[in-house]
Amino acid sequence: MTDHRAHVVYRRLLSRNGHGYPLWIPDPDENLPEAYRKDGISIGDVGLLTVDGGFDFLFNVHASANDPVNSGGVPSQSFSALNDPHAIRKTSFIHKEKSSITSAHVTQKSIAMEGSANTATKKAQAAVLMLPNGAHRYEAKNIPIYENYASENGIAWYQYVNGTLNRGAPNGSLYLVTGCDKCRSWGTAAVSQPEETQEVSLKF
Repeated sequence: MTDHRAHVVYRRLLSRNGHGYPLWIPDPDENLPEAYRKDGISIGDVGLLTVDGGFDFLFNVHASANDPVNSGGVPSQSFSALNDPHAIRKTSFIHKEKSSITSAHVTQKSIAMEGSANTATKKAQAAVLMLPNGAHRYEAKNIPIYENYASENGIAWYQYVNGTLNRGAPNGSLYLVTGCDKCRSWGTAAVSQPEETQEVSLKF
């Protein structure tokens, strides 16, 4: 049976575009430290995907145990940060101003800098991400370093998450962020089972 929940439709359709995992709720948890909320999701973050399409940040492997970003705790007293934070590639405006990322057969009619956008679709399900101010991309250059680090520390991470934090995270549910797209403003929309051409309007 097809899942019609907005965040599921959004994730399933936009993931086909090859821009990583589409988060329905990209905003950081407001209860997280200000030091983390200031920049949001970043390379080196370890966390879980939430049931409503967000990211549950736990700790960052590039920050020390005493860093304000990690004030919520780290896996163990012997936690050792991954000291390779500068090997990051930045691509400015990988997504141009007034651009959008859409599922197949979605027509973009307009997007204005002052905060409105319109799209249309005839498909049974469709998803749209609007980027009025565009977006920059950040990518780790040395992926094997992250793979090795995760392999060496993965057991300790799960013990911490399921023991100390009591998250009940099954095997394979932890994510280590090695790339992300960042923007100043955005709008998301997902529709399911339109009977005819359906127009979606967003206001920012």
